[in-house]
Amino acid sequence: MVRQTSQEVERTACLWAARLDDGPLSETDQAELDAWLAGGDERRLGAFARARAVALHSRRAAALAGGAVPLPPRPARPTIHRRGLIAASVGALAVGGTGAYAFFAGRGYAFETRMGETRVVPLDDGSVMTVNTLSEGDVRYGRRAREVVLETGEALFNVVAETGRPFIVRAGEAAVIANGASFLVRRLERAPLQVVSFSGHVELNGPTGEGLILAPNTRAALAEGARPVRVGAIDADRELAWRHGRIQLEDETLARAAREFARYNPTRITPADPAVAALRITGLFVANDPVSFAHAAAGSLDLKVDVNAREIRLSRRSV
Repeated sequence: MVRQTSQEVERTACLWAARLDDGPLSETDQAELDAWLAGGDERRLGAFARARAVALHSRRAAALAGGAVPLPPRPARPTIHRRGLIAASVGALAVGGTGAYAFFAGRGYAFETRMGETRVVPLDDGSVMTVNTLSEGDVRYGRRAREVVLETGEALFNVVAETGRPFIVRAGEAAVIANGASFLVRRLERAPLQVVSFSGHVELNGPTGEGLILAPNTRAALAEGARPVRVGAIDADRELAWRHGRIQLEDETLARAAREFARYNPTRITPADPAVAALRITGLFVANDPVSFAHAAAGSLDLKVDVNAREIRLSRRSV
């Protein structure tokens, strides 16, 4: 297949955005759009999101100027089971065998990822949300605010600026407010909420309204019932390694590494005793390959590996 030029990608994206503005696509057209977006050219997803944002703002401008370009009526929000995605999405298409993307044209919908899965979700305003493994929540766009509720898991947000309509991520007691920014929100069980800012204006607000402004490439944390606190500078490549199906460890204990791999795999890594669990390891590993990680750790730390259907056990070698 001949690779499209950048101009051809942008032109095709604009044509699809215009066709969506005319009304819902037919099943055949929707399948054609899905195939184009999943065609292996990473430029297409961004071009399509930009085209949708331009179309949206153009329609608003026309309406404010008294133009004759009415917004089409939005369908009522469907009832969504927590274990499924709405039928209005273009579906989940595999990316590299471990991920997926989905585009949603509606203003209210749920999202969810399975173990080991990621999704790239272009939002209706041109912003993009990338959702990591075992994550769940809702998108709720309104006239005065763009809101995402992250029930559990981890998501990266690349937010376009929009005057008078902030972008808000709610996660438990916290509210992260941003506009024209790139940031990550991580809400994992038995761990403080973490917010990582990569660029733009990002503010973390706690349960009593206290706010904390994050500088680019910094992290903040919020424990239950506490005030948000700055944690310090971050390594962006390490924070976002999961987007490429990787886990990057930097002087982490085996216990911490095992918990991280458990987010992506049903087969657990089990250190045999507290002394083994406290050993530390550094490296970049494939997230869905705990066996290779265990063998690498064993070789580095002089451990023994025992693998069965239930667990991967790391223990001291017999003397």
